[in-house]
Formats: sequence, structure tokens, C-alpha cells
Amino acid sequence: MKKKEITIEDLARMVQSGFSDAKKQVDARFDQVDKRFEGVDIRLDNLENKVTKIDSRLDNLENKVNQIDRRLFSIEEDVAEIKIKQYGDLLKRINFIERKLGIAKS
Repeated sequence: MKKKEITIEDLARMVQSGFSDAKKQVDARFDQVDKRFEGVDIRLDNLENKVTKIDSRLDNLENKVNQIDRRLFSIEEDVAEIKIKQYGDLLKRINFIERKLGIAKS
């Protein structure tokens, strides 16, 4: 068998071709990775928008609950005041009746 002589130029072309093929493969992989990251970025942006909307809705809900709490507190105060007034009125009436009947406690 006859051996083929490889020159330095042939070797340089083979190495250059190998590097060129490797670069094409790496570039293709980077393109795939870039596309995947673009998809992830879009999904994260959508998620961030949804979280922002949820935060806004929770803020609105918190404000409404605080308003209801203030109104309920006011109602509770009014009811307590009414009870005290009615209790006082009833005590006066009972005392009057007991005095009239002569059963008042000393």
C-alpha cells in the first residue's frame, strides 16, 4: 500500500474544517438556548404581570375589609350606647315601679 503524504497545508485545512464544524454546532446550540431563554423571559413577564394584578386586587380587598371593619366598629359602638341608654332607662323605670309598690331595696 502506498501512503499518502499529508502536507502541513492539508493538516491545517483539516483542523480548520474541524473547528468550523464545531463552531457551527456550538452556534446552533446557542441559538436553541437563546430561543429557550426568550420563551422563559416571556413566561416570566406574563407571570410578573399576573402577580402585579393579584397584588392590586389584594390591595383593593384589604381596603374594602378595612372599610367594613371601621363600619362594624362604629355599629358596635352605637349598639353599646343604645344598650347602655336602654338599660339606664329600664333601671329608672324599675326603681320607680318598686317605689310605687313599696318594694324598693334599701
